[in-house]
Amino acid sequence: MGYMKANRKFVEDDEAVSAVIGVILMVAITVAIAATVYVYVSGMLPSGSSSGPSMSMSQDGALSGTWVNFTIDSASTDAKWSDLKISIEGTDFGTPTATSTPASGACGYSGSDAPVTADETLTVHGSISAGDELAVIHTASNSRILTKTIY
Repeated sequence: MGYMKANRKFVEDDEAVSAVIGVILMVAITVAIAATVYVYVSGMLPSGSSSGPSMSMSQDGALSGTWVNFTIDSASTDAKWSDLKISIEGTDFGTPTATSTPASGACGYSGSDAPVTADETLTVHGSISAGDELAVIHTASNSRILTKTIY
């Protein structure tokens, strides 16, 4: 029975945090945990700034058999030929190479090896029809930066 008296000392002491303060503390802790989780998760998500470079081009005349040429009208400074891929109606024509006469099923460009600049020519050679959609894809961001309907 001697042990019971030692345990009752804790029961007789009625000092505790009030219910209102307890609820406020629980809400504050929950908000702090939620903010911490939000910061952690948002840091793992990819940023939306990697949309890729921009460029515009115009077709040089109508489709000529299996050849079509485009003149680059403008391109952002971060547009590099090595980072681009050409696709027509889902068919991959690959990364343009530094040639104005690419093999069938490929594409090439005339100009410098470095960034894409205005007045350069993109040539696509292969199974192409008028009405097909050409897509220029930036491989690093895996985003379409340009689409053109071939005529």
